[in-house]
Order: sequence, then structure tokens, then C-alpha cells
Amino acid sequence: MIEPVNTRLGLDGKIALVTSGTHGLGLAIASKLCDNGAHVIITTSPGDVDAERALLVLGGKPGSASVVPLDIQDENAVRVLLEQVKLERGRLDLFVHHAVSPDMTPLLNVVEPLAKAFVDGGRVVVAGYTVTPVHGVIRTLALEMAWYRVAVNAVVTTVIDNGPMNIDPELVDRLAIKSPSGRVTLPEDVANAVALLCADEAAWIQGQVITVDGGLELLERWGETR
Repeated sequence: MIEPVNTRLGLDGKIALVTSGTHGLGLAIASKLCDNGAHVIITTSPGDVDAERALLVLGGKPGSASVVPLDIQDENAVRVLLEQVKLERGRLDLFVHHAVSPDMTPLLNVVEPLAKAFVDGGRVVVAGYTVTPVHGVIRTLALEMAWYRVAVNAVVTTVIDNGPMNIDPELVDRLAIKSPSGRVTLPEDVANAVALLCADEAAWIQGQVITVDGGLELLERWGETR
């Protein structure tokens, strides 16, 4: 049994829910939170072949992990899961939505049950790509959940280097050459930013969409730098 450890981010014992957390960016976020002592509940879809591997990846860390089935598009299923988490764990501290779909409407439909799952404030973070229409959703959620002392923010990036799993390796290589920082964003880069937003010190950051891309987006605004 791994003894609890003090972590710099102060997430020991936090209860986190990460949607679509068995693969890619979602798994990187779950791993980072586990590294910092949180218990992470990751959601999976029927037939998800990555669920078992995800538990192996998350095993042996300072935190712990469990997997639950969830269709994020099913409003009732989300409500049931949130109630289940509060019943079994006592509360929810961190809710991270790994946006694998551009449809963010389901989040807006569960504001009340999501807010009630938090007992003493908390965090909601949406993680995805810059093409995902998060700005309006984040603003709405932030305004509605601030009353419950829940900070709502988003972390987005232009493109992620998934190594051998890259859909377009040539595009990744071209962007890496153009990037002011010399490489393309890794899943861990986004996960680090998400974890920082979950720390106590980030409580007053509200309604922000943070771009994590090593400055790549700056090229579109100000032109070539290299």
C-alpha cells in the first residue's frame, strides 16, 4: 500500500471525475491528478478497449483510480453518476471534461446537479482543442457556478503530438519546426495546466480559456518569429 505523500499542488485526497479519461489527453490528465494524490474516477464508453490499460497506467501512483461507464451526451446518466459519486465519496472536488465532441450542450444541461455534487467549492475544467467552441460555455458555466464557489475554466491547444498515434505525422513535424518553442504540445503539457487550475492557489481564476501551445498561436497573430 502506498502511503499518502505531500504534493506541491495540494491535491491529496481530492475526488476528481475525468470524462473520456481512458485514452489520450484524458488519460494524461487523469495520470497527472493521480500523481498528485487525487482519487480519479475516469469515465468510459461501452466497448472501450483502453479501460483496462488505463487502470494499469494509473496503478501504483500516490493517488488511486476507478472506471465507470458514462455517455456524456445522456443528461440523465450524468445526473445519476454525479449523485452516485456524492453518495459513495461524500463529495466531488474536481470535474474535468475531456472534450472529445464539439457539442458542449450536455454540460449546460447539468449545471444544477454538477454544482450540488461539490460540497465546499471546487473546480470545473474543460480540456480540448482551440477549434472546440468552449468560450461561450465556459462563460455561462463560470457565471452560474461562481455562486457555489466553483471555478470554471478551460485549457485548449492547437494540436497535440501523440507520438506513434499521430493522425497526420507530417503536419506535426511542420508545426514543430514553426513553433517558437521548438516542438508541438504534448498531452502532458495540457495535463500540467489542468492540474494547476485545480490547485487551491488558482481559486480566483474564473471563466478563462487558456491556450497551451508553446506560443504556436502567436504566429497567427503576429507573424513568423523564426
